[in-house]
Amino acid sequence: MMEHEKRLRNIQLGLTGSGRTPIAFDVGLITGSHSLAQWMAHEFNHNFDEYDRAIDAVYNSTHVGGSSYHHLLDGQHSIWGAFQAVRDVKADDSFATEVLQAGEHLLRDTASVSGINPFFSLTSQQFQQVAHIVQPFGLSKPFLADALTINGPELLGGMIALLSTLLVGKKLDPSCVSKLSGAYLISSIASANPMLFPVAAGGLVYSLSKSENKKEALIQGGKGAIVSGSSLLIGGLVGGPIWLGCIAAIGAALAISYSLDHPEKAFMRIKDMIKPTASILRKVSLSLG
Repeated sequence: MMEHEKRLRNIQLGLTGSGRTPIAFDVGLITGSHSLAQWMAHEFNHNFDEYDRAIDAVYNSTHVGGSSYHHLLDGQHSIWGAFQAVRDVKADDSFATEVLQAGEHLLRDTASVSGINPFFSLTSQQFQQVAHIVQPFGLSKPFLADALTINGPELLGGMIALLSTLLVGKKLDPSCVSKLSGAYLISSIASANPMLFPVAAGGLVYSLSKSENKKEALIQGGKGAIVSGSSLLIGGLVGGPIWLGCIAAIGAALAISYSLDHPEKAFMRIKDMIKPTASILRKVSLSLG
């Protein structure tokens, strides 16, 4: 495991925990996304004025949730919480100014590594209760926090997925949307991307409702899930630089997708590939005998 992944796994939330090691998922599975998030945070996530200080006031005074996850727990990084925080900054501010200042701060905080949840915040106790519920499924607290917030790479990934789903749905058979959505579904779970998950779910619903052969649509969705899951597994197993894992994941995805769509051709190709090896092994066996 790379060093930055180990550090990410051990992020301190300012919350007590059971000490149990997560089994199924963890934050940082998609290392390329994390690297992009770090770059975006460095370039865009900066504070400038008294409106920023007002929204960050709770964290600056209490440090609730730690520096990485206070956006979810301090109560001032949802749309309503940020608006409430800037209302008393200047007595003569208009409603529009307050809304714009709150929104602008949240937009910059979306570029942070941890991201934000624009719709709601949790208290530390509420987060503990939810974490206790999902813990038997092997979900860690960092993974849970990531699933409840959205950052720049997740937003970008969700938008690209939505665009590709719309294009495929407009030009090709609806069952193709099912295959794409199946792949997105696994990716959204592995990367804890709350933006990608509804796109995947919506694509599956659309495919099932529009396809004449619903069984085929389900099969295609399963194929997409297998391709995505396999490529993520291969990419995670390959050591070395991130780009090497990405190449391995893409290669695995292409090979597995072809094999699922053309099983007979794939079998014949594999058979042709192992013929020389089988011949050599046979000669070695005969010589040893």
